[in-house]
Amino acid sequence: MKSRISIWILLSVLCSLGCIEGTAQTCCSAGAQLSNMITINSGSNRSIALNVGYEYKGINLLIDNGERLTNDPRSRYGQNVAFKLDYILNEKWALSTIIPIIHQSRSTTSITESTLGIGDVTVIGQYSLLTGKDMRIAIAGGVQLPLGITSHRNALQILMSPDMQSGSGTYDFMSSINFGKSHFLIPFLGLNLEVLYRNNTVNDSFGATDTFNGRMFGFGDEVITAAVLNYLWVLESGFLSSDVGLKYRHASANIENGVNAPNSGGHWLSLPLGLSLQSNESTTTRIYSEIPLYQQLEGLQITTSFTIGVQVRYLINTSL
Repeated sequence: MKSRISIWILLSVLCSLGCIEGTAQTCCSAGAQLSNMITINSGSNRSIALNVGYEYKGINLLIDNGERLTNDPRSRYGQNVAFKLDYILNEKWALSTIIPIIHQSRSTTSITESTLGIGDVTVIGQYSLLTGKDMRIAIAGGVQLPLGITSHRNALQILMSPDMQSGSGTYDFMSSINFGKSHFLIPFLGLNLEVLYRNNTVNDSFGATDTFNGRMFGFGDEVITAAVLNYLWVLESGFLSSDVGLKYRHASANIENGVNAPNSGGHWLSLPLGLSLQSNESTTTRIYSEIPLYQQLEGLQITTSFTIGVQVRYLINTSL
């Protein structure tokens, strides 16, 4: 029973990774699946975890403030693959690096444009304030390094907009706190609460060339909060965990040449769903989706209509 509880805690924390899913940039950017990979599963033994995630994001809701419009001739989607390496020192400390590859496409009745490239690299540190059989509290902080591509151009060699670039060109900072409680109300039911804050800085030279100094641009800061319930089933072949929750996201307006950009920022409420299978002690596979429930946006914006994704995590115990 003790081993089952330990694995249940591991799966509960894993489910919290899927409870917060937001774009790495702005409302209509495919972005990297960064926020649902920021939490690190810590453990008592020194180990390395290899994580690979794929995400598809449909971006086809046209919102005018809080009203949905139905006559939009545009369509858009984004895909990304993220590679994450966790180095778990002990049950208190863990480090992680995330490298995304991002593909985005947008179409109108007359033209289709797409970009593909490496996104910004993120480095994260995590400290667990409280660990135990039934409860876990962890804080994390990270920096996103401007290593992604910011020079994508269309067929006419015109620089594409910031939300279509693979990188941001800025140093961005994030912090989060995660609370996990097992045996919440009934056995095998878990509760996860998480808050993520992201501070995006400003690129003073977006689009700079030999003859142009560029312009000032920055994506708006974000706050994402989520509450997720998950339940564990013990199977002959492993452990299965399902989760459902609510996620709220607020993004401030983008910055254009020192002022708030119109048609950016707002409030989002969505329903995250997930299913995780741990087939052995080392391998965990998770599928997830997110369904929008409500959007109150500033001005006219195209935003996410649905998200689906899969993540695979492989844990290697080591004495390094």
